[in-house]
Amino acid sequence: MKPWNGICALVLVAGLLGGCVRPSPSSDCAGGPVAEVVPGAAPAGPSSPGAAGQSSPGAAVGQSSPGSVPVGQNAGGGLWVADGGGAVQAVDGRTGRVVKTVTVAGIEPRMPPALVAAGGSLWVYRFDTGALARIDPVTGAVRARATVKPVTRLVENGITFAHGSLWIAQPGKLWRVSPAGQVSSTALPIGFGPSAAAATGRWLWLASGKQLLRIDPARPENTTEIELTESVGQLTYIDDVNATGGRLYAVGINSPVVRRLDPDSGAVVGQTRLKHDELALSLAGNWAIGNCGSVVRLPDGPAVRVSDISQDLPSVLVGGDLWVGDEVRSEIVRIDAATGQVRARLPFAATDPDDPAFNLMAGAGTGSVWVLDGGVSRVDADRVTRILPAEPGESRAAAAF
Repeated sequence: MKPWNGICALVLVAGLLGGCVRPSPSSDCAGGPVAEVVPGAAPAGPSSPGAAGQSSPGAAVGQSSPGSVPVGQNAGGGLWVADGGGAVQAVDGRTGRVVKTVTVAGIEPRMPPALVAAGGSLWVYRFDTGALARIDPVTGAVRARATVKPVTRLVENGITFAHGSLWIAQPGKLWRVSPAGQVSSTALPIGFGPSAAAATGRWLWLASGKQLLRIDPARPENTTEIELTESVGQLTYIDDVNATGGRLYAVGINSPVVRRLDPDSGAVVGQTRLKHDELALSLAGNWAIGNCGSVVRLPDGPAVRVSDISQDLPSVLVGGDLWVGDEVRSEIVRIDAATGQVRARLPFAATDPDDPAFNLMAGAGTGSVWVLDGGVSRVDADRVTRILPAEPGESRAAAAF
């Protein structure tokens, strides 16, 4: 699951349908030409939404057993959507047909919940009431319910699944919810308002401004504070099986630098500066996304330019491909993560041409890719197909397995 960093990434974590920021086209970007599609055989699409994901034996509580298939997955990638009215629905990713509905009621119909597809379950968190539900994606049954004290400003809720539990970080407090619905809380330092999080194989890391907090997930009251020289906008951990340990990265705020941190101590052990001091917006796996269209594989891999206009560039890394949304050109760009070559540019017609912002979402288990802009569209090998239209004045959330 992608960690949150402020309201934009929180919206992505929640799968909220609609773009974070209206693109701000600008021609002040330095750099070389924009990469076009490399000629060759047409690439295969994302893993078929009909492919059944399997979980390994010994999975966490609530995780699907080998061979079991989430509701709607055979008919479209294990896609779920939710609205503020309380309906949480499994949707056929080929047709948009609702195949299952579960109710997680709230009090604010204009505020959809957060949806998190992780640990073999669909987790639903209501910002308005603090109500939580864990849904079995195989049967659609609610396996556990719980409640935490709500904080209704979206930016003040950081939600991530790690170490077998759902964690909700709020100003001054960290909640832990087990798969059985058991709730516990831990006080955070005074003034600590989490803006980013990542989980390594040993620790849960939170960031607030220049402050890092290392948390022992087995005993969350055991924390260590680390001070950095620059505020953190996003934390990402990559469990590299080909390297000792893993790689913990921190993206700054309005900074061209991505820092590599020691995953145990939090100390800075390396950094990458984007060319021409292009601002690092976010990370998609081990790829840094620059505001002027450069994407760079860390620590020193290939770089490719997908745009020459300063804008939001939503991105997801799925399997062997990096997918980047070019909102100005209204395209979904597919990049080979091994070579950095552009494999495809797929046209996408946003719901609102005057505000064509959108997000990208991945179903890690099925390898599916989705576009969210108030509606839902499915990404195939050669096209983007809308399956759910945008509803005027209505917000929904989405998640995919």
